[in-house]
Amino acid sequence: MKKGIVLYVAKGKEDVPLKTGADLAEAARSFGVAGVSVANSEEDAAYGWMSLITRGMQQILFMAVEYDPTRDSFTSLAAPVRLYG
Repeated sequence: MKKGIVLYVAKGKEDVPLKTGADLAEAARSFGVAGVSVANSEEDAAYGWMSLITRGMQQILFMAVEYDPTRDSFTSLAAPVRLYG
């Protein structure tokens, strides 16, 4: 089963750079999923959810994260919640 995750940036939204496919692939590996979508707003989260479904993800998780620009990484603020699957 392919899993995807929507990362909702709750802290550090203004510092998140545009992520390339390679950057998102690295983030996916670190979270143990096949696909990642980064969201800065509720609309972005909904779009990311649909995007992951169309890319073949059978299970989609949602997690609030903080972006740290000095380390260029995401830190979980809460446990992931299952949105789909």
